[in-house]
Amino acid sequence: MMEATRLMLGSAILGLFWTAPGLPRGAALANGLPSSGSGPSVNGNGRCNSPPCSCDQYGRLTCDCKDNPEELILTADGERGLGRHTSRIVVNNCPSVLLTNFSLVQMDGLISVDLINVANLTLMHHSFKLSQKASNTRITVRNSSVDVLPSNVFHGDVEAIVLENVRIGQVLAFAFANLINTNSITLENCRIEVIEALAFKKFDVRFFHMIGGTFGDQVPSRVMNDIEIYDKFMLDGVKMGNVRSSAFVIKRPKTVAILNCAIDNLESEAFDISVRGTVIIKNNTLGNVAFGSFFAIRADTENRIPPSNTNLYTLMFKNNSLNSFEEGSLIFDRTSFRTEINSVLVNQVCDCNQLSIWKSQILNYTNAYSRLITSRDNTNILAPPFSLETSVEDPETFLCLENLDAESTSSFIEFETRNCALSSSMLLLISAISGLLLLLIIAASLLVYYCRKHRRDGRKRWISVPTLAPDVVTKTQNGVINRETTASGGAPVDSRITMVVPDGRLYKETEFHVIVEKAEPLTTEL
Repeated sequence: MMEATRLMLGSAILGLFWTAPGLPRGAALANGLPSSGSGPSVNGNGRCNSPPCSCDQYGRLTCDCKDNPEELILTADGERGLGRHTSRIVVNNCPSVLLTNFSLVQMDGLISVDLINVANLTLMHHSFKLSQKASNTRITVRNSSVDVLPSNVFHGDVEAIVLENVRIGQVLAFAFANLINTNSITLENCRIEVIEALAFKKFDVRFFHMIGGTFGDQVPSRVMNDIEIYDKFMLDGVKMGNVRSSAFVIKRPKTVAILNCAIDNLESEAFDISVRGTVIIKNNTLGNVAFGSFFAIRADTENRIPPSNTNLYTLMFKNNSLNSFEEGSLIFDRTSFRTEINSVLVNQVCDCNQLSIWKSQILNYTNAYSRLITSRDNTNILAPPFSLETSVEDPETFLCLENLDAESTSSFIEFETRNCALSSSMLLLISAISGLLLLLIIAASLLVYYCRKHRRDGRKRWISVPTLAPDVVTKTQNGVINRETTASGGAPVDSRITMVVPDGRLYKETEFHVIVEKAEPLTTEL
């Protein structure tokens, strides 16, 4: 309604200019307006009368380069300069457009700028700097290519900035800064190749939406710094490479939504956001998630709810997949949020030995919080200000891959029941059999040892030869060895064929088998 009223007032003023007596009709042309009393003129100066552009009676400048492939230069200077009373600028189908610096600064009533289907759009510092009297201006760039988005390219009371399906080679620091009364910034399906730190610097906006597209292979620290968002901050379907710590420093949004994004690497405290409401992290594909990547998302200090209050803000972490993580990767500030974790896919093949470790790394806050406090203050380690009791786990809370080839998934509980219980029984059976075999081996070894020892002791008891046996002994009487000499008349006996037992007696009726290897006269008496 307000916009329509402004158009009617502008038309009335222009009509007065064209019909007032004594006013030269060329005065309107000098400002880029038509000179005819009933409509646009084809004669006169200014961009309005220079192909491929034309103007209507409401101050709308339209340039269509479909049949004119030369470069279009939009500037406030020269014979083809933009008129100060231009209300709208629409550029279509141009191969090359140059918007010089301060081109729009004299247009007090500028309502919108639309640059559509521009193959090569060149912007300079202050290209979109507006007049101090202009307000609620909308700037739209669609289906175009920009090599460099320079510093301070936007300046003034810009109601909305829309970049849709735009390739941007490089976004310099302070490209988005000096914005006043901005309602929304929307980047939809934009392909940003390189972005510098402080590209978005210190301004207020009600809605900030990034939908689709890419946000650079490297997202540096403080790429968004000191941005105050009154309503909603949303990343939806955005692809990002390495997101550094404190990449997004944002204040006071009522809603934070990180949806359907693909992020290769998240460093610690990548999102430094103080919120006044719900946080939704859903349907994202996360590569490596470092310790405490989401911990800096917290309640705004002016709206922080005491820990004893049960009405905490809600933080939902659902349907996200993780390639690699560590203990504390998914730690959240539970003094600010009531956390809901569901359908977390560990993008690895299910492994019975790893399930409990993965679950502990996701849910265990004790060591992670101590580590966080230690890293912040080595002299003052505090107890965690929230309950560490494990909540009731939904059966579908944690998922893993059945195998790498197929995309089928299984919950931790289902896989553990179907596979790990059988594996535990088999392991127990194998352990029991191994223990039994070990006992049998030990028993057999002991038996062999004692048998050998017993045999060795038996040999020492029953086979004994005196170390000082006499060379010649006489015949025995009544089993007693007689050591008489040959002078007593007894026949000598060779001691080498005498068997002696420990009690000194000879065996009687012993049969000897003598094998003679060499024939000699037998002189020994048997």
